[in-house]
Amino acid sequence: MSNLHLSDNEFFEEYKRLDRLCGDMYSCKNGVSEYISQMESKSYQGRYRVSSWDSDYKMLKHVRWVRNQIAHDSGTYQFSDPDDLAFVQDFYHRIFSGQDSLTLLRKSIDAAAERQKQRKKQQATKSDIQSASYSYAPPKKKS
Repeated sequence: MSNLHLSDNEFFEEYKRLDRLCGDMYSCKNGVSEYISQMESKSYQGRYRVSSWDSDYKMLKHVRWVRNQIAHDSGTYQFSDPDDLAFVQDFYHRIFSGQDSLTLLRKSIDAAAERQKQRKKQQATKSDIQSASYSYAPPKKKS
C-alpha cells in the first residue's frame, strides 16, 4: 500500500474509520460488511420504509469493493473517486446523527408500532364509552 494515490489513501483511512464505527456497533471485525448483512436481512421492510435504502445499500457495497481493490492492488490504479470519499464521510456522520438507513428503519417500525398502540387504545376507550352508555339505567323514582 506504499504507492497509494493520495485520494485512495484518504478514502482508505475514512473507510477504516467507518468500518471501526460499524464494528463497534455490532461488536465485530468487519463492520461495514455486517451493516450490509443487516440491510440484506431487513431489505423487504427497508426498501418500503426508507427512501435512501437502495442507494445506501448499493453505495456501501461499492465502497467496500473499492476498499478491497485498494487493499489488494499494487497501487498502479486509482480506484476511488471523490464521490466515494464523500459517501463514506457522509454515511459516518449519518450514523452518528441517527439518519442512517438501519436507524431510520428502526424509527419507522417503532413509530408504526406506537401508532398501532394508540389506535388500539382509542378503540378500547371508544368501546368502553359505548358500553357504559348502553348499560346505564337511570334510577327509578319513588312514588
